[in-house]
Amino acid sequence: VLSLYVMPDYTSARHRFVFLAAPRSGSNLLCTMLHSHPDVLCHHEVFNPDGVYVAVPLRNSEFSLGSIQQRDDNPAEFLTALWGQHLGCSHVGFKMTHRQHPGVFKQVCTDPDIHKIVLTRRNQIAVYVSRLIAEQTGVWEDYSTAPVNQVQSVNVDPDSLIEAIRFNQNYYAELQNTAAGKVTYIDYEDLFATQEQSRLLTAMGLKTCALSAGSRRQNPFPLSALVKNFNPLKQQLLQNPTTRSLVSELDT
Repeated sequence: VLSLYVMPDYTSARHRFVFLAAPRSGSNLLCTMLHSHPDVLCHHEVFNPDGVYVAVPLRNSEFSLGSIQQRDDNPAEFLTALWGQHLGCSHVGFKMTHRQHPGVFKQVCTDPDIHKIVLTRRNQIAVYVSRLIAEQTGVWEDYSTAPVNQVQSVNVDPDSLIEAIRFNQNYYAELQNTAAGKVTYIDYEDLFATQEQSRLLTAMGLKTCALSAGSRRQNPFPLSALVKNFNPLKQQLLQNPTTRSLVSELDT
């Protein structure tokens, strides 16, 4: 297996980017879409505690960024290897969800030469429900393109829901306050909109073209089908003035 740690010199990619998102906000989808651009090499969660998740098409090849131990022993060298192994692409990047590696998170956020792409999802209830389903099924990545036929459903505790929403809101607020240099925001709900794809690619300095998804929506059903206690949850949210505004998300 090729190990970048035995290679002495790297020529860094001309354009470096990282995209940041709360878990279950469509980040795997955006990874595959960006990677479909001919000038982009987009890795997944290379700083995930459980693995170094490179771009999906490279996972069964000799390509390697090194082991988990090598990454954790020397994250600076790991990043140098990542930017250097560009495979001829002008733009190289990866995704981070929440604060997977605090030191690297701070470094990429405060480095003005690294373009930050911040992925948000307007429907925060859907974010939380997707997380519960992933925890229940153990399926966090799904790169099939076949239609999803089986509905997975979960019970949603309103207090835990609100806590999760606040946690994500604080995360995005931190990004807004600390991200230096160029920052581009895009919503999960707009990823398939041609105008939004063009806006994102233009902001990255890339030629515009149609982006292709290499994954599917894991839960392409209304929340009324995904939430077992849908009606009781709706009533509980309606009764609290601070959560009443969330009810509209349940019905989308």
